[in-house]
Amino acid sequence: MSDDCGCGTTDAAARSSAGAGATGGESTDASSADVRPESDPRPSKGSHLANDDRKNPFADGVDRRRLLQTTGTVGAATALAGCSGEGGGGDEPAPTMFVFNNGDRTLSVVDTETDELITTTFLGTTASFPANQYSTGVDDEHDVLWLNVSGGVRAFDQRTLEELAFVETGYGPNYPNVTPDGDHLLIASGGTTGMDPEGDAKHAIFRVDADRDSDTFGEVTAEIETGYVGPCDMTLGPDGDYAFVVDVADEAIRVVRVDPFETVTRVDAGEPVTEGNVLPFMCTASFDGDLLLVENGEGTLGGEPEVPREGSESVWDVSNPENPEEIAKITRDDGLPGAPITSEVAPDNTAAYLFIPGEGVGVIDLEANEYETTIDVGGSSIAGAWGANPEKLYVPVQDANQVAVIDHESREVVATVETGQAPTGAVAGTVRPEGDAVASIQASLASLGIAFGDMEATYCMDDHCYCG
Repeated sequence: MSDDCGCGTTDAAARSSAGAGATGGESTDASSADVRPESDPRPSKGSHLANDDRKNPFADGVDRRRLLQTTGTVGAATALAGCSGEGGGGDEPAPTMFVFNNGDRTLSVVDTETDELITTTFLGTTASFPANQYSTGVDDEHDVLWLNVSGGVRAFDQRTLEELAFVETGYGPNYPNVTPDGDHLLIASGGTTGMDPEGDAKHAIFRVDADRDSDTFGEVTAEIETGYVGPCDMTLGPDGDYAFVVDVADEAIRVVRVDPFETVTRVDAGEPVTEGNVLPFMCTASFDGDLLLVENGEGTLGGEPEVPREGSESVWDVSNPENPEEIAKITRDDGLPGAPITSEVAPDNTAAYLFIPGEGVGVIDLEANEYETTIDVGGSSIAGAWGANPEKLYVPVQDANQVAVIDHESREVVATVETGQAPTGAVAGTVRPEGDAVASIQASLASLGIAFGDMEATYCMDDHCYCG
């Protein structure tokens, strides 16, 4: 803790609520959009789609070691309550990993040079699949955390952890990604493999102003209304000109041009490996823009699918983004040990890392398009993120309350970092949050099961709340 003690602020910036209606699958400028009519089937919030069966991470009591650690932390932090300490400051890039702990609504901050925990602070909300991949490197200046929550996306300042904007989509599931230049946030909203097989609701894809210097920061600038197709995840090529969206209910891969914001093509997701459907529901583009990794449910839609889902992983050639072609599919017969939830592609494009709950992190050799190995991370995980220096992959392990650090070259876990309760999502950055003793106390109390706020839901909260 620094010797200097300046009073911290807890006032959040005003929220910018946005949401525009478009028709016919075409985009529209937000400035010309009207208020959502009463006949619009979208809810004003996404709360009815949130998981109401969330597990209590404290159901079996509090670990004694964590209790002792927490008691010490509370005692030390109380002496400095109301003041800000070490953490922010300085203009030099500080490679950092932000880890969102869904169990207690805290944020763990990890130094990715030393792979050590810097602090765990209370945030009051959480994220399962925060916008990552781009604008997180050591040379980037983007300093906003975009968190997918039920009903929309929240923006937080990485340094102050104050809320900057709330983009209301009206849907429970929201999957965001920031363009490489940091100018736009794209959000796929409404899709989940748990949705009803048939419906007449209108899902949507949003483009949001992500430029903090803009007068319209945090506002929807264009929208594509898709119909009941379940847009479920969003990824971008490295030039930021095209985005890829998986339409889970419509068995299709959608290609979206970012500006003008419009669908340029949609291709069939391929043949299922079961008696059900392919159900493409998550996707990740490679850093060079040549490949697209797609996670498939392989079963049927619905909370209780008629055909149980076994999962598969597809590799697509998107070097011509307007003409995607499937070049490989990895299934259980090829060694896949379970159903992947999402993936990250190595920066050198030689491997894809699959997050397979209950199994570990699977590795696909992208040069041979073959399943290579499964890495034991010490528990169950659904997501991960590359550090600002993308040599190591940081994997939150929900049921171990830690982050496993995988070295890409060796394909091994080289470190583990303790976090808060049930870490789920992670995103890299180069800005360190300013210290806040009050938030530290709240984090310590939250780790003991003392709840603050209304426990806002995210996709994923627990084992069955993600888009899959």
